[in-house]
Amino acid sequence: MIKNTVIALVAAAAFAGVAAPAMAGSLVATSDSDFNADYVLSELQHKGIDAASVEEWGDYVTALVTADDGRQTILFFNPTTLEQVAL
Repeated sequence: MIKNTVIALVAAAAFAGVAAPAMAGSLVATSDSDFNADYVLSELQHKGIDAASVEEWGDYVTALVTADDGRQTILFFNPTTLEQVAL
């Protein structure tokens, strides 16, 4: 379980380094101080998503989510609707 989480985090970090220049703006915030992680986390949990943490990632919000079987994965969400997106 931890191995899969580490692999997912490393892959996301590597992809972020390559894709970051193309993802200059964010729909959630206009500056670093505008992103309210607690609010976004609360909204995802209200939607029934077992998220442990959230952060801005380019034009998306990422969430560390625990599945029913206990595995943790990183999911991507549209920052304005908080609907899951597939990359």
